[in-house]
Amino acid sequence: MLKALCGVAILALSATAASAADLALQVPPAAVATFNWTGCYVGGHLGGLASDDRTINIVGGTTDFGAAGFVGGGQAGCDHQFASNWVVGAEGRAAWSSLSSQHGSSVRFPAFGNLAVPSRFGLKNDFLGSVTARLGYAYGLGWLFYARGGVAWTHEKVDDAYVSPATGLAIDPSASVLRTGWTLGAGVEWAFASSWSANVEYNYHDFGTKSPIQLISPVESVTVAHLKDTIHAATIGVNYHY
Repeated sequence: MLKALCGVAILALSATAASAADLALQVPPAAVATFNWTGCYVGGHLGGLASDDRTINIVGGTTDFGAAGFVGGGQAGCDHQFASNWVVGAEGRAAWSSLSSQHGSSVRFPAFGNLAVPSRFGLKNDFLGSVTARLGYAYGLGWLFYARGGVAWTHEKVDDAYVSPATGLAIDPSASVLRTGWTLGAGVEWAFASSWSANVEYNYHDFGTKSPIQLISPVESVTVAHLKDTIHAATIGVNYHY
């Protein structure tokens, strides 16, 4: 799923770039429309996500896992066009995410001779946000090719369900974590009307490895030693410029 998502993003960016070049060649220079990117905008975006995650338990055992899902949200930003064709700007994004995964794991209990109890580890990312700077190059019929980078956030819901060796009851301790990381991406935007533009882009989000995470239930608590979280996003969007 991760390879497919990245492939779709690359193909979309390549096809868009090729279309821009073809249009520029077909239209005489005098007829080429110009669009000034200076100003602010608001808009929305949607697309697909793929995660690449890892848990590391207290004795060093690792489990790699991932998930695929959807993302949808809004963005707002401002740009400034300078030196004829260069564009610099900043953008904030906030979006809902459906990323969710579960896999088999284990919980160890030092009080019972470090007994390993089978468990079901779950991770949900229900929010994805970022604040980024972007640098772009304006070309031809209202096209903008750009790269972006900055700070990213995700909200995680983590749980690890097991049967307690102390009580024999099913326990599902959980935690809610807001992670901060970084993001890099690239995209293409097309101004198809005097105040409207559409874009396609790919962004990589890296939230590092968090340690430890305390999972709590009304009865017991356990500790997740390490949790690595990275997310790939391919989106399309539309912006209104004012």
